[in-house]
Amino acid sequence: MKERYDLVVVMPIGPSANPAFIEDTLNSFIHYTSCNYKIIIADDSQKGIGQEIKKKFPDINVQERRKNLGKGAALYINLALAYKYAVENYNFDALFKIDDDALITGKDPEAAALKLFRENPDVGMAGRYQSGRYYVDTFGNVTDNFWHRQQLIKFTCSWKLIRRPIANMTLRKLFLQALWNGYEIGENIQGGAYFMSERCLIKLNELGLLPQPNLKTVKFEEDHIFSLMTKYIGMDLADLQNGDLPCGITWKGLPASPKVLKERGKKIIHSVRSWEDMKEDDIRAFFKKDRVLQKEEVLS
Repeated sequence: MKERYDLVVVMPIGPSANPAFIEDTLNSFIHYTSCNYKIIIADDSQKGIGQEIKKKFPDINVQERRKNLGKGAALYINLALAYKYAVENYNFDALFKIDDDALITGKDPEAAALKLFRENPDVGMAGRYQSGRYYVDTFGNVTDNFWHRQQLIKFTCSWKLIRRPIANMTLRKLFLQALWNGYEIGENIQGGAYFMSERCLIKLNELGLLPQPNLKTVKFEEDHIFSLMTKYIGMDLADLQNGDLPCGITWKGLPASPKVLKERGKKIIHSVRSWEDMKEDDIRAFFKKDRVLQKEEVLS
């Protein structure tokens, strides 16, 4: 019988992962999350970093890859293997993918996603949703979505399809069906942290997409692949960033200062690598101070 969780958490790590930062991100999740959860580390480091982390978090599940898969579409393979394991071994309401440069900064970060999936069963993937050529987030940042749109057209509908015919024909099949299902070219959920429903992942697994090995060499990122696949199976993408929603996510650095993110009540932030002159150590220290103060208040 499968174990039952409200949330399954998957964190991919690679060779350059910093164990101290991984530990800090996991501690932030554990501190603020009150639901029933299971954590899986998809370890592609080839350095045993996952087992090192497990010594401090013995309840986590570590999946070590036998050889380094890498980034881009290869990261999709790593994550898909972890998602497949989750579907086949657990029952859950949502899966939460979180990078090691993301951080949890507020109480019950998963609550909005669980509510969303419960009330909208056709939603399969949610987080920082971006569409159109130019996307403006809740902080006023403008993202040019040209690359994602160009990649799809270039490798599925031009002569460049023949450069990697197996990979690109597989991508083309997904793309054309997704278009039929209402996919807007290049729309996606940003990959720093996002949620997927169990229903969505079960469908992907049944169709042999967790993983689809042919996609390993395609020139597309993992979050764009999973976004495309969600539309391919006829499910929807949804936003968890704008207004009072919990995400404060962008690709490089933070979308706003740590102070603004805190004031706006953002509970899931990415990337803590930098904000203007602040480095990762400084940003993590800013939010760790809140956790320490909250623990002291509980004990006093």
